[in-house]
Amino acid sequence: MRITSIVEALVQCGATPEMILCAVRAAEAGQQSDIDKRRASDRERQQRRRAHVTSQVVTATDGVPLSDKERSPAPPKEINSPDNTQTLAPRRPVPGGRRATRLPEQFEPDRDFAARLGFGAAQVELELEKFRDYWTAKSGRDAAKLDWLATWRNRMRNAARPRKDHRPQAPPRESAFARHQRECRQAIERELNGNLGNDDLINKPIFDLEPGDYRAH
Repeated sequence: MRITSIVEALVQCGATPEMILCAVRAAEAGQQSDIDKRRASDRERQQRRRAHVTSQVVTATDGVPLSDKERSPAPPKEINSPDNTQTLAPRRPVPGGRRATRLPEQFEPDRDFAARLGFGAAQVELELEKFRDYWTAKSGRDAAKLDWLATWRNRMRNAARPRKDHRPQAPPRESAFARHQRECRQAIERELNGNLGNDDLINKPIFDLEPGDYRAH
C-alpha cells in the first residue's frame, strides 16, 4: 500500500501528527524489508546461475569435445619430400604413354629418306651437324620432341624446298656506253678474223672508243 494512501486515511480518521508519523515510519520499514528480501533473493538466484554455468564448463572440459569456436586452429601439415623440397605436381600423361625428350646424344637420322629427296652423303652430314647443333643449344619446352625421326624428316623436307633468296638473278642491265664498246669490239674482231693474212690489221692496236655519238652525219 502506498504511504500517501495511509496518510490520507489517517487524516480522515482525525489522527494526530504523532500517529501519522509513526504509521509512515512503520510503512517505510516494511517497504525497506521487502526491498532487502528481493535483493537477497536476486543474489541467491545469480549465485545458483553462476554455479550451474561453472559446472557445465567443467563437465565439457572433462569429456565433452569443445565447439569449433573454442578449439585452437590446427597448424598446417608439413610435406617432407626426399630432397626436402615441395613435391611438384605430376605432369599430365601424354596419350599413348609417350613423353617428350630432348635430342639423344647418339641420334641417327634416316639417311635413306634424305637420299630420296636428292641429298648427297656430304649434304646429309652437313644437315645432320646443323640439326644437332640447333636442337642441343635450344632451350625451353619446344626443345623436347616426341619423335625425333619425324622432326628430322620435316627438316629435310624444308631444306629440299627452293628458297626465294636462292632464285637466279637477272644479269645487270647493260648501259648504252658499254653496249657501244661491245659492238665496236665485236666489229673489230670480225674484221680481224676475216683478214688473218693482212699484217697491217693484225699489228694495229685495239683500243676503246670514248663515249660519243658515232652515227654518220
